[in-house]
This record gives sequence, structure tokens and C-alpha cells, in this order.
Amino acid sequence: MAGKTKPMSKIKQLLQLHQQGKAKKEIARILGVSKNTVKSYLQKVEVSGYKIEDLLGLEDPVLEGKFHAGNPSYKEDRYQDIKSKMDYFFTELKRTGVNRLTLWEEYKEVYPDGYSFSQFCYHLNQHRTAANPSAVLHHEPV
Repeated sequence: MAGKTKPMSKIKQLLQLHQQGKAKKEIARILGVSKNTVKSYLQKVEVSGYKIEDLLGLEDPVLEGKFHAGNPSYKEDRYQDIKSKMDYFFTELKRTGVNRLTLWEEYKEVYPDGYSFSQFCYHLNQHRTAANPSAVLHHEPV
């Protein structure tokens, strides 16, 4: 699957193999990834300016932060604004005559540079999904 991030253990192996002088194609074959993936991670190391030894010494969450910074749109002020009002939105949606459009219009009056209606609904759905997690349980009959 394109764009899928690699586990930090695999990235550490990639860095160790590169440090040992292995070629990109050989690293890709050993780790079972594409050579473009190897090239991409090595370019990120080069651009970051860190030494490979320093990166290998980091804990996995810190190393992941160096390679996968996360979605920048969730760091915007307008996301923090809408996130702080989610509880209010969900209590209002339970009232008769209140729908997403009326809530969005109210939101846009307070935050004129806020999200469009489609993004507003997207964030509402994301918050609702996160608040009510579900899982598929597999049961093997005995």
C-alpha cells in the first residue's frame, strides 16, 4: 500500500544497514521494502542534518517524530477552536430543530476564517468515531 509508514524497528535496521555500507538496492531486498522507500528515508536523514548514530540512539517515539511529524492541519489554531467546542456541538445536535448546518452557521459567525461546511462535518464525524470506539471480535467455536 502506497504511503504506509514503516515501523521504527525497520527504520532502525535500514539506518544500521546503510551505516554498514550496504547499497540501497541491497537494503531494500533485505528489509522487503522498495528501493524508493529506502531512498526516501535516507534523504530525510540527510536533510535533517542528524548523524545516523544519534538517530539510532533515540527511543522509538522520538525517532518517529523525526520521520513522521503528523498532519500539519491538526496543528492549526482553527482545529483547536473547533475541537474545544465539540462537546457543545454534540449536546446541541440532540436538541430538536438543530442540525449540522445551523451549528456550522453559528460556528462561522464566531470564527469567520473557520472550516468550510464539509470540513466541519468531517471533523464532527471524526470526533464522534473517536468518542465511540468499536472493534470486531473474532470468535472461534469450541
